[in-house]
Amino acid sequence: MTNPSSINWPEIDTILLDMDGTLLDLNFDLHFWMEYLPLVLANKHNLTHQESKDKFYPVMRAEEGKLHWYCLDYWQKIFELDIAKLKEDVAHLIQVHPFVLEFLEQARQHNKRIYLVTNAHRKTIQLKMRVTNLEQY
Repeated sequence: MTNPSSINWPEIDTILLDMDGTLLDLNFDLHFWMEYLPLVLANKHNLTHQESKDKFYPVMRAEEGKLHWYCLDYWQKIFELDIAKLKEDVAHLIQVHPFVLEFLEQARQHNKRIYLVTNAHRKTIQLKMRVTNLEQY
């Protein structure tokens, strides 16, 4: 990310930011979907972790690029699990990217309008905002 003090602030009135991968590290999401959820499904269906991945990755990948991909309610129906609650189990992995807080603070000091533009489910947004305290910006 650019050093916030080198930004030409007078030329900016509004800032649009994506959440996952821009403000936040992707480790939480990758770990949840690729490791933790398959482990929970393995326990639920008496499978090994690898058998669970082999069985459920194709189910998930079939929705990649579609709106269902981001919808926790959809996955809750498919897997018959409270996905939002399960995300709480690994919420400690949610991390803000380096220099994001400094950038947001500079933007606020320059009275810029900041909007979050994301396709994340509202429950995921709420969790991430609570853990990171980014909603203050």
